[in-house]
Amino acid sequence: MADLNKFSTLQHQLNKANTRLRRLLALVARYKEAYTIQGALLKLSELASSISDMAEFYPAIHKMVSELLHAENFYVVLYDSETAQYSLQYFSDEKDQQLIVSVPSSAFSSGLTGYVVRTQQPLLCDEAQFDALVSSGEIQSQGSPSAHWMGIPLLREDKVIGVMAIQSYDPAYRYNEHDLKLFNSIGSNTVIALDRVKSRELLETTVRQRTLQLRQTNESLQKEIKERIHAEKLQAALYEISELTASSQDMHTFYRAMHKVLCGLMAADNCYIALIDQDGTKLTFPFYLDQYSPAASDRPLGKGFTEYVIRCAEARLINSEEAAQLVERGEIRRGIGSLNQPHRNSSSWLGAPLKVDQRVLGVIAVQSYEAGYQYTEQELTILRFVSQHIAVAIQRKLASERQRQHQEELERKVFESTRELRQTNLFLRLQVEERKKAEQKLFYDANHDVLTGLANRQMFLQQLKQQFALSKRQAHPGMALLFLDLDRFKLINDTLGHHIGDAFLIESSKRLLSAIREHDLAARFGGDEFVVMLVNLQNAQDAEEVAQRIIDKFRQPYQLDGNKTQSGVSIGIAPFAPEYHHADALLRDADAAMYHAKALGRGRYAVFQPEMRDQMLKALSN
Repeated sequence: MADLNKFSTLQHQLNKANTRLRRLLALVARYKEAYTIQGALLKLSELASSISDMAEFYPAIHKMVSELLHAENFYVVLYDSETAQYSLQYFSDEKDQQLIVSVPSSAFSSGLTGYVVRTQQPLLCDEAQFDALVSSGEIQSQGSPSAHWMGIPLLREDKVIGVMAIQSYDPAYRYNEHDLKLFNSIGSNTVIALDRVKSRELLETTVRQRTLQLRQTNESLQKEIKERIHAEKLQAALYEISELTASSQDMHTFYRAMHKVLCGLMAADNCYIALIDQDGTKLTFPFYLDQYSPAASDRPLGKGFTEYVIRCAEARLINSEEAAQLVERGEIRRGIGSLNQPHRNSSSWLGAPLKVDQRVLGVIAVQSYEAGYQYTEQELTILRFVSQHIAVAIQRKLASERQRQHQEELERKVFESTRELRQTNLFLRLQVEERKKAEQKLFYDANHDVLTGLANRQMFLQQLKQQFALSKRQAHPGMALLFLDLDRFKLINDTLGHHIGDAFLIESSKRLLSAIREHDLAARFGGDEFVVMLVNLQNAQDAEEVAQRIIDKFRQPYQLDGNKTQSGVSIGIAPFAPEYHHADALLRDADAAMYHAKALGRGRYAVFQPEMRDQMLKALSN
């Protein structure tokens, strides 16, 4: 009996030990599970801190899950509850990797993914459960059938934003509740990591965009600064060329000084000017500077580069390849032009026609013998622009030279013909008439714009002061000023070329004259600015009617050398008022009204109001 009691006691102690052992094993399992989950969450946090690209984030999540679970087949789908749209973010599958490319995102709504979204609950699904869901119409069968599928909802503030799932095609491997719990813990913290990575990605994208914008702004400013410096340099060169006409003692000095100005704009160590003689059969070279050749002698017109530019009446940039093509087309003959002369080894040639009133007087050309240096389109544009002013300067200088020579010849003839008084008197009378015509032409040129034929700034200001003084003495002067600024002139000039820009200004002046009355005065004030002085107005609306006619004229399309373009005009109106004490004030207010019209959207007119002057003064003071 004692042995039985002893055995019963031992049995009780053994049962107690087994219970304690089971508790310890369960506790160890929970600690192990918690350690695994904690490690996974720590690694997930490290991923969220180190990765800033979503394209790297999802593969890293897949790798981490694969280290804890059987997850060779893994995918992540995000869900937008507002639009009910699914978007596949990551997909790795041993069977359906190629098939997923052709599957629309809407297909996820009818599968297990959509089922998890609707139920908002984690799901373990084997083959039998899958068939039951298909039979009940809850889902539709899609893709390759899996042996076991496990998916969890991704929740943000109790709102489903997507699904993360893994599946196994091996019947021997089954997921369990422990796997689901671990996977769900990873999924609940994946949303936090996802938001952190997206925020960092968005921040870095924003920083890159802002950096790019700043870089582009800086490049634009640098370009604008270069363009302004270049424009100022070019303008200074043009002023200097204009001054040379009056300051140079003779043509040789004039050409040398002009070459010096050109060297300040481009590489022009090798430069020459060729002019067509009066008969139009021969080329003369009043200026020729070349590091390999002596001064060129006069020659008949042939098929050289110079003659090619004369025929085209356009500036041309010719390198070795272009020269070979011109020879092949028969435009030039081999042996004429430095690029075709092997002993010179010229690498680039640049020539522009010297034109006055659309008539080619000759050519100005520069060339380079350095193999590493080629002229560019920018230098072609510079030479094209400068050549127009050089042509005018040459024509004026030649005219002055001819007039001087003519004067000398006249004096010689007068001296030699004193015995033939009658013939001399007749001859002198003819010379006087010619001088009168010359003086009339000089007076006209001094008071009119060379390009458009309208009155220039000097003549207009003189007429304005006279009319202003007359209006001050009248009870009802009926006078107003219109200040016009052409729209898109710079774009037309820069895009289509200066010759198109000149044609645009000429056509604009014709339209302006056709829109005003005969007794009104129109003038080109400079660049693309025009002014009109209206007199004998019956009422204040007359000036607005004239302005509207001008706007309607300028809205009509332009046909310029085969190019169709649109433009417009902004007009400021300043009616005369007794309060004005100076004509300049009236012109200033018309200018202020024009800028106000431009600010309102161009292609319109604005009548001057005193606040416009205040706005302009305020803008100047800022």
